[in-house]
Amino acid sequence: MEGLPPVTILILNWNGKDVTYNCVSSIIRNTDYPRDKLKIIVIDNGSTDGSYYYLKRKLYQFRDVITVIRLKKNYYFIRGNNIGISYVLEHFDPDYILLLNNDTKVIQKDWLRKLVELAESDDKIAIVGPKLIFPNGIIQWSARKKEKNPFFLILQTITARLNPGFGEHEEQAISANFIGEVNTISGACMLIRTEFVKKYGKLDISLYPMYQEDVEYSFRAWKHGYKVMYRGDVKVIHYEGYSMESKKLDELEYKKFYWALRNSILVSLRYFGFWKVIIFGLLIYLFVTFFDKKDKTKKLGITNIALKKNVKARIKILKEIITEIKRRNDLWRG
Repeated sequence: MEGLPPVTILILNWNGKDVTYNCVSSIIRNTDYPRDKLKIIVIDNGSTDGSYYYLKRKLYQFRDVITVIRLKKNYYFIRGNNIGISYVLEHFDPDYILLLNNDTKVIQKDWLRKLVELAESDDKIAIVGPKLIFPNGIIQWSARKKEKNPFFLILQTITARLNPGFGEHEEQAISANFIGEVNTISGACMLIRTEFVKKYGKLDISLYPMYQEDVEYSFRAWKHGYKVMYRGDVKVIHYEGYSMESKKLDELEYKKFYWALRNSILVSLRYFGFWKVIIFGLLIYLFVTFFDKKDKTKKLGITNIALKKNVKARIKILKEIITEIKRRNDLWRG
């Protein structure tokens, strides 16, 4: 393992002290990366459950590797990670920064080494991601295959969050054990070349507070001539819920759906332009707003479509998104 470059892992925590502790513990137990080349930064994002002091105390024995930082308020995912990235660049300046969700678990000793080795194989590789799995072994959406067709590219911007099924029936899914270039990588575990961050910036703050920032960052990479890579022989457990659908579209779920759909449209407008979004994207947006698969493990078809609940609330979401996009037309940059 000689010659491996410095890597800093960045983990955001908000009122999830036990979840975050379990995540960090799995890294310590199951990472064979050289200790002197590895740093772990835990950003406590304005928690109110005592996370900061809990994590400082529980992780104190690993203080040579782990730093816990407290923010005064919840900056959500994008701002919180950007603050963390700035801290990493100022204090450590590693060759790579790995963004890792706190609801993940590392299970392979060589997981980080394999991701880094793939990134090191080509200077034009900006991002590398692993295979994400649920605790029961079912594969999540981890990447979307290389594609040039505008319809499928726009489809990729939205299915990542609102229709995240990954399986043999998904045309936009890739082979589970595939190793190679893809269009997009999930931000739940994303290794980023620091040089790319310095040249082309951090996560897109216009997508605040969260969602689709990983898709945008992947698109940004290939727009500037870099590669986005998937390494399917590396597995990381991700405890994220399979679907956002609930019996009642409560306030939190309403916001989540709003942010995800709005940001999908904004990313598409930015990278593909207004007319392509209208021609190729309109039906997609309407479908994901009002319809879903009855059985997410099966291929989409006439017999496998169900109308979502809370239609009136979803119509309201579309109206609000259209209003906001009109107001934020500065985001339609090409």
